[in-house]
Amino acid sequence: MRSRITVLGLALVILVLAITAVTLVLTASAYTPALPGVPDTGPVVGWGLPIVRALSDIGAIVTIGALLSAVVLAPAGKDGVVSRAGRADLRWAAGAAAIWAILCITQLFFVTANVLGLPLRGMTPQVISTYALSLPSARALLIMAVLALIVSAGCAATFTTGLGAIWLITALIAAMLPALGGHAAGLGDHSLALTAGAAHIAAACVWIGGVLALGLHAARGALPMAVPIKRFSPIAVTCIAILAVSGIANAYTHLEDFTQVVTTGYGQVVLLKTGLIVVLGVIGWLIRSRIAAKAHSRSGTSVFARIAGLELMVMGIAVGLGVGLALSSSPRLTVEFPSYGESLLGAIYPPAPTVSNVLTGFNLEPFFAAVALVAIALYLAGVVRLVRRGVSWPIGRTIAWLAGWIIIAWATNGGISLYAQVSIGMHMLDHMVLTMLAPILLVLAAPVTLALRALRPATGDQRGPREWLLWVLHSWIGVLLTNPFYVFFVYVIGLYGLYFTPIFGWLMGSHLGHLVMNIHFLTSGYLFYWVVIGIDPRPRPLAYWSRLLLLLLSLAVHAFFAVILMMTTVQLAPQWYGIVRPDWVTNPVQDAVFGGQVAWGISEIPSLIVLIAIAVQWSRSDDREAKRKDRQADRDGDAELNAYNEHLAKLSGRHPQ
Repeated sequence: MRSRITVLGLALVILVLAITAVTLVLTASAYTPALPGVPDTGPVVGWGLPIVRALSDIGAIVTIGALLSAVVLAPAGKDGVVSRAGRADLRWAAGAAAIWAILCITQLFFVTANVLGLPLRGMTPQVISTYALSLPSARALLIMAVLALIVSAGCAATFTTGLGAIWLITALIAAMLPALGGHAAGLGDHSLALTAGAAHIAAACVWIGGVLALGLHAARGALPMAVPIKRFSPIAVTCIAILAVSGIANAYTHLEDFTQVVTTGYGQVVLLKTGLIVVLGVIGWLIRSRIAAKAHSRSGTSVFARIAGLELMVMGIAVGLGVGLALSSSPRLTVEFPSYGESLLGAIYPPAPTVSNVLTGFNLEPFFAAVALVAIALYLAGVVRLVRRGVSWPIGRTIAWLAGWIIIAWATNGGISLYAQVSIGMHMLDHMVLTMLAPILLVLAAPVTLALRALRPATGDQRGPREWLLWVLHSWIGVLLTNPFYVFFVYVIGLYGLYFTPIFGWLMGSHLGHLVMNIHFLTSGYLFYWVVIGIDPRPRPLAYWSRLLLLLLSLAVHAFFAVILMMTTVQLAPQWYGIVRPDWVTNPVQDAVFGGQVAWGISEIPSLIVLIAIAVQWSRSDDREAKRKDRQADRDGDAELNAYNEHLAKLSGRHPQ
């Protein structure tokens, strides 16, 4: 059996490499010798790059699939300890991640050689040290290799599903890095292209990796398949939906018009890949509807293994097509912008800001738009589930959740989001909204409490969504994220490390950096207000006087930050705002001063809201404590007061006046 699995694995690898080569030929992107006098990488680099890229993608798929099996699919023991099959999956993941890291480093050499137009023998240590890390794609590969090594070492020493989940998330982030490594402004719609590309990679790795892991378990007969198939079914459906949406978005960003779908090799490959995904979806539906119920038997497991092998063959073709498309030239023409700053921005400079432009403008950021829609849908689904059970849920919390995400969607997709990229003053306004206003509403909506009430407990020892949420709340992760010193550091002190160092300009210089910065603003604000006014349960709740002290201290440090900005005499982040600068920003220093004024003034409103919330919560807490003591007194005849009076009487008798 092991030899048959090895042969099938080699056949899949060869199939992926062959389809990759055919795709490059169809899209006219295959290696061809350069004309005399033109730098030529040679066939080793020309064909070696797609080969190494395909092998690297396979390494990522195997790693993610093995981790998914160990953490989610394979039944676990008590207290989150992985089962014997899960531990075997973790060993597979450790080995695959180590190979993946080696392939990433190898790919780094090939990518650098391809960009510089040098043969592989010309990649000397001096050339690598001088040019490699200046290329976004090479930097992404280096980071990917480091993350893969961390995953490999972590999996080798992991025996719990909790740590396995951390390595799974790390591996997914590493796999998405190539799609996020560049600015992609040359084609226009760069934010949509990068977000769709990253989502496509993540969904493909989870889907294909999951099928691969299930197929291997079925072929070896080491794991009852009924439960893993049932658990994987909703994951597969979600991945198919993400692949469909992200595939359409990718095609939109790489094609000039719909006719290029049939008139260009690139578009024809996109059509072929889309058809394969549809076929795979049908196969998956057949497995779920007809075979999953019989998977507990030996014959059902054997049938599932054969169908999974067929599915993996079709997936191998899709992977080869995807690798070929990633390395192929896009039919879409390069967008020429009037200035270098606009080419970095990926858009024409907006006109001078007005109330109408800032409030009603639109600048699509697909990541936050999608997250907002999903968050709203999940919250409403939870409320509906509670209502159907006859459990009431405060309407004010629902309104707060909707309002919070609408504000986030506006701050990241409205006119303010584009102005924030060219003006520090507007950026600071956007920052204040994401850090100080929206998180307050989200925290007051109590999403964790809603989830704990709406989600049903899992049966057996396996963790379901509710158990994973409880694990996060009570693990060291939850303790760290709600530690008042930690949240104070990331919420307030982090401002100084971000805005008064080159990190700010560096993050603004790429779509990924800007995305990470906005995520940091939102999460740091959410964690801070969760500790200060949060309704949701926390590992170690603070006393109300401590919450008030933490809020006042944060206001003082934040005000000092605003004063420093208002007194500045130098431009902030000149490596970005000094280049991406429209004509209406006549004085960059004054623009930074305006940012300080915004930071000073805007913080007053959220702070007032939080102070009122703390006062109300404190008052209600006192009322509840008083009522609790009254009920206790009614039950025991006021035993506590009587004991206290007796204690005073003894003291009075011991120390007569």
